[in-house]
Amino acid sequence: MVGVLSFKDSHKLATISGKPVTGQSSVSSEDIEYVKKIVREAGATAIAMREGVDIREKSGPSDKVTAADCAISKELVKQLSARFPNDEIVSEEDEHHSPEGTKQRVWLVDPIDGTDNYICNDGQYSVMIGLLVDGEPTFGWVYAPAWQTLYFGGPGYGAHFEKDDAQSERFSELENLHIESKARVIMGGRDRKSHPWVSELPQVQVVKMGSIGLKVAKVLEGHADLYVHLAGRLKTWDTAGPIAIALGGKLEVGPMQGDAIVFPKDSVRLESSVIIGRPGCLSWSRTYIAQQPQ
Repeated sequence: MVGVLSFKDSHKLATISGKPVTGQSSVSSEDIEYVKKIVREAGATAIAMREGVDIREKSGPSDKVTAADCAISKELVKQLSARFPNDEIVSEEDEHHSPEGTKQRVWLVDPIDGTDNYICNDGQYSVMIGLLVDGEPTFGWVYAPAWQTLYFGGPGYGAHFEKDDAQSERFSELENLHIESKARVIMGGRDRKSHPWVSELPQVQVVKMGSIGLKVAKVLEGHADLYVHLAGRLKTWDTAGPIAIALGGKLEVGPMQGDAIVFPKDSVRLESSVIIGRPGCLSWSRTYIAQQPQ
């Protein structure tokens, strides 16, 4: 369960659900480097397979999967299982998704987040891996192959980015989003269609971006103020890695209603809305976009 987080002291551990959480104590520096290596290799596979890649539908026309998704999923699950044999590994492209409550540590794999972006080759897709420990997002890796940029981090570790063959850099803490401010809001295509009134609000400038991991990266980079997903029904592999990185970067994370985002033990689906952004973004969102103005 991910509670509302607001960070004021960078040397303190993040607190989720009232208990200390730190990505650094859950994964070693060698583990971090190992996962960085395999997501980069997965990104290279995505680029190599993109031209003429086989595409099929899963649940419908808006839910596509490619041969690259499946190949990358198989390889990442294999590599993670070899490195962490006692942990549970769950990938979006698994044939069956078992409940995630059987083990303390669960790795969530999204082999290509932003499949439509991958198909149209706009660069806004990523390879994502997230680690849950006792149901809490603890560490995440998001690699954008087209940008040759890796984002990684977690609570107590910080949020970092790394261009290929360059030294990693840590994101700086962002300033608060004040309630009276106009905000740059990232919304997905479905939310923009089902909530068209949001873009008409004078307090809102809508920003578009593909992969959820890259949406969070855009906030950390200062190119947007918050990411809002109103429809619910995001999957755990969509969110575990990006939320962990967001927490590492001292962003605020929570639902539109309620106190916490819950990663359920008996499902791979989140039931709540998701808001990730600069400190103060939850109050801002609940003031302006919680419901359509009358």
